[in-house]
Amino acid sequence: MTVNAYSTYATYLSNVAGFKNLQTSLADLTQQLSSQKKSISLVNYGVQGSQLLSLRTEIQRREGYIEAVKVTQTDIKAYDRIFTDMEKIAADLNTALLDPMTEPPQAQLNTITLDGDLGDVGDVYRLVVDGQLFTYVTSGVEGSVEDVSRNLAAQVNAAFGTRITAVADGISLKLTGRVAGDAYSVSTSINNVAGGAENTIISELTRASRLSPIIGQVDGALANLNSLLNEQVNDRFLFGGVTANDRLPVVDLRRLPDPSGSANAAASSTLQQLAPGTIFQQVRITTDYIGAGQSQTFTINAEIFTLNGPLTAQETADQLRTAINANVPLTGVVTVSDVDAFGLTLTADVAGTAFSAVITGTDPTPATVDVVQPNVPLGATQVDSIQLSGPVGIINEVFSLTVTDPPTHPLPVTLSYRTTGDEQSLDEIAQKLANQLAQYQPAFNVTASLAGNGEIRLSSATAFTAHAAVQNAAEVTTAQRTVVAVAQEERVEFDGPFGDAGDIYEITFTAPVAGPFTVTTTSVDDELSVAQKFVGIINAAAIGVTASIKSGKLTLTSDTPGTPFTYTAALTTDVGQVSAAPTTTTTIANIPAGPLPQIDRIDLSGPVGRKGDAYELTVNGRTVRYVTDGSERDMDAIAIHLTALVNAATPPMEVTATAGATGSGSFSITATTPGVVLETTLNVIKPFTVPNPIAPDYNEHQEPGDSANAWQRSRVTIADQLTIRSSFSANETAIQKLQLALRYAQSAINDLDNYQDKIEVARGLAREALEGLRALHADNTVNDAVIGATLLSHQTTINLSKDGSAKIEAVDAAEVAAKLSSVQLQLQAVFAAVGTTSQLSLVNFLA
Repeated sequence: MTVNAYSTYATYLSNVAGFKNLQTSLADLTQQLSSQKKSISLVNYGVQGSQLLSLRTEIQRREGYIEAVKVTQTDIKAYDRIFTDMEKIAADLNTALLDPMTEPPQAQLNTITLDGDLGDVGDVYRLVVDGQLFTYVTSGVEGSVEDVSRNLAAQVNAAFGTRITAVADGISLKLTGRVAGDAYSVSTSINNVAGGAENTIISELTRASRLSPIIGQVDGALANLNSLLNEQVNDRFLFGGVTANDRLPVVDLRRLPDPSGSANAAASSTLQQLAPGTIFQQVRITTDYIGAGQSQTFTINAEIFTLNGPLTAQETADQLRTAINANVPLTGVVTVSDVDAFGLTLTADVAGTAFSAVITGTDPTPATVDVVQPNVPLGATQVDSIQLSGPVGIINEVFSLTVTDPPTHPLPVTLSYRTTGDEQSLDEIAQKLANQLAQYQPAFNVTASLAGNGEIRLSSATAFTAHAAVQNAAEVTTAQRTVVAVAQEERVEFDGPFGDAGDIYEITFTAPVAGPFTVTTTSVDDELSVAQKFVGIINAAAIGVTASIKSGKLTLTSDTPGTPFTYTAALTTDVGQVSAAPTTTTTIANIPAGPLPQIDRIDLSGPVGRKGDAYELTVNGRTVRYVTDGSERDMDAIAIHLTALVNAATPPMEVTATAGATGSGSFSITATTPGVVLETTLNVIKPFTVPNPIAPDYNEHQEPGDSANAWQRSRVTIADQLTIRSSFSANETAIQKLQLALRYAQSAINDLDNYQDKIEVARGLAREALEGLRALHADNTVNDAVIGATLLSHQTTINLSKDGSAKIEAVDAAEVAAKLSSVQLQLQAVFAAVGTTSQLSLVNFLA
């Protein structure tokens, strides 16, 4: 009984266990049918579990790359469009600059022609330029109408010097505009005195003003390029590098400084010097021909010197020198020097003591006085003026102030301010520089104050040097003039009368010794034919004196300026009628060279630390060049380098160079030969492009660290061991050249004097920019192709991995369904058995 009872209970327990197993199978089969996978647990795959894990990991990694690439693809498509637009800008500019139909800008030209017989007193010549009246009233002593035209030219230049240039050319006066497209009105009239000669003055528009036809294209291209470089995609600036996206990468390209030379300037001068003083007043008097019946009065410190014509400019200068040197009240007041064929120089004998020089007279074109160095009074403090000038609103213009203030600052300290373009006046810029000076540590002994109109006043009880600049600049001044040798010129006149055969004229040179040279007349000779015969025989002797004909007269000229000659001219035989002896006149006196050589001083100004700036010094056609490497501490270092280059030049230059005092940022060049005029220029040439990490002047990110970030191109990893540079910087070399080409073109179309030179620069830059942009575009296209191929590779690998996974974990849906149906039937049977068991009574169970 016991066994039977136990067997029944065991059957019950067996049914319960089977029920549980079937339930588990039912759940597994249901999950397989739903997920189409054998199991959600890798444990159930046995040895294939690790393989399945690898396949799943590969799929996830590849899908991650695809997501990163999708973001980059958006940028690449934008770059493709932008580079296409930039290439069009460069190509259109290149085409326009090469197009023969692109005519240069043109300035208005008016020709004023004067005609008639002078000699009347009271003729009134009137010239009206843009509503402004200029007049000249004849005095009767004018030598020619050129006196009138030159006087009117001087008046026009004084009134319109920066807008219109007036040049007298014989009987005509030419008015030329200085601004392209600037039109102005010109009219003329004359009131001739009653009963006098009928003189005329007529105005003709010789050439109308004209703007460049590409001015609109250039301005539009600059605006378009500006917009392209500041584009955003997904809240990120495409050309901003890896900088924060809080500022536009590029400033307004139309408001940058002129790349060929700033329109702004900064000048420095001393207004008061410390005793005993080192600055002496100096003026240069440029003399002019004084005609017959004309006079000029020179008043020097109330001492009056009147010279009467006819006198050449050389004779005027020589007579004025003699008169001043003989004047007792001026002894110890002024010294005369540099007397040559064109004028003389007056220099104060005492520093800080002024003298006056005024010229009046009846000459319509009198001598002029130019201030070389104004008088600087003495005082208890040194006071210097820093004067800023030019337009405001320019972005990234750099104004600098350099101060040497011993003993605290024995070496120069340069303070600089870069404009934002928001400044409303030059005083704002001046205040920025003054604030930097006041806040600098260790403190300067020099104090700064604003005088208004962009002027800074610097003062100190001890000596200091100060100079200012816009960008980097150089100023060349002649510290010591030289007297240029002048060739002696003589006029020999044969007054006749002529007609006798056998008159003998003789010219004998005593220095150099030559001759006598003789001409025997024929009955048909006249003064011109006699002079021509002397020209032939004197020149054939090659004695160092050249004979020629000027105004029908025999002229003798020394072949070597500064080397005089002496001679005599005589009528040695006179037959027939009595003829006059030849007369001689020194038309140009010999002036020897020197004795002092010319000395030019070159002052360098501006901030230092830039790399690649070229300082080109040219003296009489010879050039030395120093390129900065960025390590120069101050302008003294650059001056020293240039000094060394001059002195080491091979073959030797016509000058020697000497570095200036510490802190001056200057050097001097001295001609090796007195009497040789120095034509000296120094140009500071900024490189067209700058390297990483230097910021181009159009980039908003000028701070060193920020500038380096602006150069960086973003990198994105698109596959294992495959990283591409997916972005581009606004500082790319090709972009630097494109914006500079446009800016040079913009400068050229507003510059009449340097149009062709600037256009050539713009052409070269536009061509190179186009080539560089195509390379960048190709780089972007390669990125696009690489990404496309990589995406395909990723997707292919994902598909293969999914196929491999499917082979391991995929199930046969029909088979699973059949098994599921079988399990369900078994469960139903178990449910029935369990139900029967649950109906047994305790008696039956125990039985």
